[in-house]
Amino acid sequence: MELHGHGPTIDNLKALRLHGPGDLRVDDVLAPEPNDGDVVLEVEVALTGHAELRAFAGGSDAIDGSPAPFGRELAGVARDGRRVVAAASAPCGHCAPCLAEREELCRRPTLLEGALAERVVVPARIAEVNLHPVPGAVDPTVAALADSLACCLHAVERADVKPSSLVAVLGSGPIGLMLCACATDAGGYVAAVGGRTSRHALAATFGARPADPGDADVVIEAAGTPQARRDALELVQPGGTVVLVGTPDPAEPIAADAARIHREELTLRGATGHTPRHFRAALAFLASGAYPWERLVTHAVPLEGVGLLLADPPDDYLKAAVQP
Repeated sequence: MELHGHGPTIDNLKALRLHGPGDLRVDDVLAPEPNDGDVVLEVEVALTGHAELRAFAGGSDAIDGSPAPFGRELAGVARDGRRVVAAASAPCGHCAPCLAEREELCRRPTLLEGALAERVVVPARIAEVNLHPVPGAVDPTVAALADSLACCLHAVERADVKPSSLVAVLGSGPIGLMLCACATDAGGYVAAVGGRTSRHALAATFGARPADPGDADVVIEAAGTPQARRDALELVQPGGTVVLVGTPDPAEPIAADAARIHREELTLRGATGHTPRHFRAALAFLASGAYPWERLVTHAVPLEGVGLLLADPPDDYLKAAVQP
């Protein structure tokens, strides 16, 4: 895609920045200055989700007291007027995992940060492999889901879902719901486990069906809690596979029955990130309209309203659209 920055800008813009735990502010900042190959985007819509909730609560993106850019999912408008969507990361293409076609494990990934701003600079490497036009019939808010959906496509691939698989998905947040859709599309019979009762009907619209999760030969954990990880290992059938998608705390131990893992030949896998192939597939999946993707974005707030939303998220909150 021939989109490039056109030299530095000198005006200021508004950007959401994290100053510490629970301290999210709209700051006036210098407009970003692109380097060669970078792409400048006017942000049309950015999304908040569970990652932003975690960062907001822990202040984990603020380093040494310095405010940190906030947000990673967005769709925007390039300087030539085209609507585009950018992934939150891109593999370097040269390290050992990349050369082994395990780009999700890239040792030197390029990251996009600061999506919750009026304007962002997409780094050249992301612009090269993970920046694509928004499909014509897709709303930009839906297109901005592509990064999360790409992670779910990768997780279902790691789970090796077969047409005969009974798949239990633990967690009914936006990632859990996307996993239901991805596992169903891969041919699995999917049961959604846990979460609020109000979300059970929503899970059905993303492919979940009634089933006994204790019969699952594939269990995908997307709740992000220690209890959910324990439940995943207890639910899976002999010979089955457990895939951990929810983000654990650093150094969190896993309580598992080692004898059962040995005796029943269970497989335990992690799944993190995505590859450019998954990101392209996610955009096509969104464009297909196979599922009501727009229902994953439950709220709309301005930049100034993000902190209040994350401080006390409503019961029906999944993701919020922010239009700077």
